[in-house]
Amino acid sequence: MHRVGVIAALTALWTALVAADVAQPSRTFDLNAPGAIETLQQSRPAHFEKVRRILEGVSRQSDQQVRQWMHVSFGAHSVDYPLTLRTSFPAQRRLSFVLDDTRYYGWIWLTDRPFRISPAGVPASTQP
Repeated sequence: MHRVGVIAALTALWTALVAADVAQPSRTFDLNAPGAIETLQQSRPAHFEKVRRILEGVSRQSDQQVRQWMHVSFGAHSVDYPLTLRTSFPAQRRLSFVLDDTRYYGWIWLTDRPFRISPAGVPASTQP
C-alpha cells in the first residue's frame, strides 16, 4: 500500500513539473566564446535581440528584480545571477538563463554599478 502512495506522489510531481514547463534545455550557448554574439545574431535573430537587451540592462536592475525583469520582459526562466564577482576592473558577474530550449551563460562586466574600493577588513562606510 505504501508503494501506491509513493507512485501517486511521484506521478503528481511529474505532472506538476511538466505543467510548469520546467524541462531541461536541449542546447547551451556560451556567450563568452569567440564569435558567439555574431553566431547568435545569424542563427537565432529573435534570441539575439533578447540577449542583447538583457546584457545591456541586467546590471541596471537591482539584484532582487533581475529574475522577474528577465521573465516579464523577455520570457527568460531558470535565471541564475549569483552575487559572486570576479575582481577584475570592471568587475564581472556570472549570468545564466533559459530562452525557449537554450541555456545561455557567461560573465558580464558590471559597468553601471557605483562600486567603491576599500581596503580589506575596513567597511566602505568608514572611508572618506
